[in-house]
This record gives sequence, structure tokens and C-alpha cells, in this order.
Amino acid sequence: MSRLERVTAWLRARPVLTVFLSLAAVPTCLAALSFRQPIGLPNTVLSGLELLFSLLVYAPVAGIRSWLLEPIGLDALFAVPGLQQTLVFVLLLGFYYVLSLSIVRIGTAIRTHYRTRT
Repeated sequence: MSRLERVTAWLRARPVLTVFLSLAAVPTCLAALSFRQPIGLPNTVLSGLELLFSLLVYAPVAGIRSWLLEPIGLDALFAVPGLQQTLVFVLLLGFYYVLSLSIVRIGTAIRTHYRTRT
């Protein structure tokens, strides 16, 4: 069994993790680029990535912050500079994990419903 076959079998056995890695890769890279730019990107590229950033990073984090953290008073943690970046990554990864878990569960429910129906 080759290494690629083992990795593929491992990913097939963990569909939530597979979907999570697929969904969270781009937003995590965008968030990392927004905090530190290891390479200088031209302004045209940055303006093109701005829409993706606002949809994939800013919207989920702002939504979770206003829906979950503000009512319990934890939104003040975003004022701490080092903690702010950590919270953004934690909220972002948590959001995409819950989204991938939901997608896999709904897909499994639909698949079992149609299998039992036929």
C-alpha cells in the first residue's frame, strides 16, 4: 500500500476532517496574510483579495462576535492586541469546523433517507 493510498483511506474514514480542511484552507491563509504579510503583494492583488477576506474571514468572525461574544461580555477580549489575532483564528476555525460537521451530517442524513426509500 503506497503512502498516497494510506492518506486517501485515512481521509475517507474522516469525512468531517476532510471537509474541514477543504473549507478552512483559504480563509486561514487569508487571515494569516491580513495579520502578517511575509511577502509584499501588489495593491491590485490585495484589492482582489479584499472581497474574499470580507466574505470568508470577516463576516463569520464578526457574526460570531456579535451573536455569541457580545451578549456575554467577552467581546472586550478583542481589545487585547495579541489575543485578538488568536481569537480571530479560533473563531474562524471553530466556525468552519461546525460548518463542515453540519455539511457531513446533513449529507449523511440525505443519503440514508434516499437509500431506505428505494
